[in-house]
Amino acid sequence: MKIMNIDTDCTDNGTGIRTTIYVSGCTHYCEGCQNPSSWNAFNGQDYEIDELTEIIEDNSLADVTISGGDSLTYQYEDTLNLVKAIKQRTIKTVWLYTGYRFEKLLEEKKDILSFVDVIIDGRFDISKKDLNLLFRGSSNQRIIDVQRSINEDNIILWRNGQYI
Repeated sequence: MKIMNIDTDCTDNGTGIRTTIYVSGCTHYCEGCQNPSSWNAFNGQDYEIDELTEIIEDNSLADVTISGGDSLTYQYEDTLNLVKAIKQRTIKTVWLYTGYRFEKLLEEKKDILSFVDVIIDGRFDISKKDLNLLFRGSSNQRIIDVQRSINEDNIILWRNGQYI
C-alpha cells in the first residue's frame, strides 16, 4: 500500500488522539486541497497491511483515521483489507475521509462501510471553505455515523461530539 505519511499523534482528524494514515492517490483534484502531493498514486512509501496494523496496534492510546489523497480511488482493495484487519485485531474506532458522497458509497462500495465508524464525505469545495468547521474543510462535507446510518436507513450526522 502506498502511504504518504503516518501521524501517530494526531488530534486534527477525529476525536481524541489518532493514528492518521495518509494514503497516496486521488482523482478528485480539489482546488485548494491541503495535500496535493497525495494526488499521485505513486508518491509515498510502500507498506504491507500487517506493517500498518502493527503500527496501529503499538499506538495503544490512539484510534485510527484514514485520510489522503482518497483511499477509495486507487487503493480501495488495500484500504478495505486494512480496515478489516484493524477491526479484527483491535477495538479502535476508524474514521475515513473521502471525496465520494455517502450515498454513492452505499451503491458502489458498501462492503467497506461495515468496517468504518465515521466517514467525512464530499470533495473539498474552496468556495465553501470554513476554518471554523470541526474535522473538515468546507461546509458541504459531512461527518456521518456510518453504522447508525446503515442500521436506521437514514444519514445520521455527527456534530461537536454528538450524533444527531
